[in-house]
Amino acid sequence: MTITFIVLAVLLFLMSFLPSTTITHWSARIFDYVRIQVLFLMLIILIASFFYFDEFTNEILIGQVLLGISILYQAYIILPFLPTHYFRKSGEKPQHEVTLLSVNVLQSNTDYQKLIDLVREYQPDILLTMETNKAWEKALEAIEDQLPNFLKAPYENRYGMHLYTKLKVNKIKEHQFLVDDRPAIEAHLEDSKNHRFVFWGFHPPPPSPTEKPSSRQKDGELMQLAKLIVKQEEPSLVAGDFNSVCWSRSSKLFAEISNLNDARIGKGILGTFPVRPSIFRFPIDLLYSSKEIVVNSIKILPDIGSDHLPIFSTFSVTSSVDHSDKRMEKEEKEEVEELIDEGEEAAKEEE
Repeated sequence: MTITFIVLAVLLFLMSFLPSTTITHWSARIFDYVRIQVLFLMLIILIASFFYFDEFTNEILIGQVLLGISILYQAYIILPFLPTHYFRKSGEKPQHEVTLLSVNVLQSNTDYQKLIDLVREYQPDILLTMETNKAWEKALEAIEDQLPNFLKAPYENRYGMHLYTKLKVNKIKEHQFLVDDRPAIEAHLEDSKNHRFVFWGFHPPPPSPTEKPSSRQKDGELMQLAKLIVKQEEPSLVAGDFNSVCWSRSSKLFAEISNLNDARIGKGILGTFPVRPSIFRFPIDLLYSSKEIVVNSIKILPDIGSDHLPIFSTFSVTSSVDHSDKRMEKEEKEEVEELIDEGEEAAKEEE
């Protein structure tokens, strides 16, 4: 049993630290997604070890130390996303809120009415859908009376994307990053107080044994999007299925380069995928904003038949000008360009 304990401690130690390295293969990146589950498993094993073993040999002590270090590291990564914001929040309701509903519908899901009913119930100002193909596009015509401005990018490869809004649209366009059939959406919008901002819809590919063997394409597209955001003079709001957890190295780098804030910090982990079993959920449907856009609340909504849960958020735009310092240091520029080059190379190899 001692050998089993040591092996488990070493494996869990590696699972904790591997995702923070520069290794891009899915076999290392996958452990980023299950940090919460691994943390609880380590706590159980560490506590149980104090009751199970009668004699604490050097090997057992080393295993317990490895588990303790791993637990502290996992907690350090996860703690910023606990819902501390709501304990500090004043009772005053923010004025001039804009509402956003973002959801990966699962292309094969044909229960269109559940999403339509959700839109009718929550009446968002902006609706972003991912994995929406021609069939979904046809079904969502039912909400166009409520959200009359839109951009439609239907694809049959599980990367289709649609944006619907009732806000004033000054400009809207579809982007293609590393490949021609994975759209991103850029929409220049105005709220009811004529505050302008740029909304971005984003859905890069995941590193997984059934998708892409590495995270290089996802990381490359993240950096391409960050470069576009840096060029904008208006504040930005980015939403979508990032196929990357909010605490990942690439997600943090994206926020740093683009000068955006992660809306989940202080507001809760809010796992959105997979819907079932709920114990394995992790947060990959993300939301980032410039400092001129205050995200007041973010929550998950009921199951609509997809493998993702919808995300509903409220935010306020305080200025039409992005005042952040968008200058990149030389090292940052080099890292961004290197990740984009690696993504382009991966797109040729992995597609």
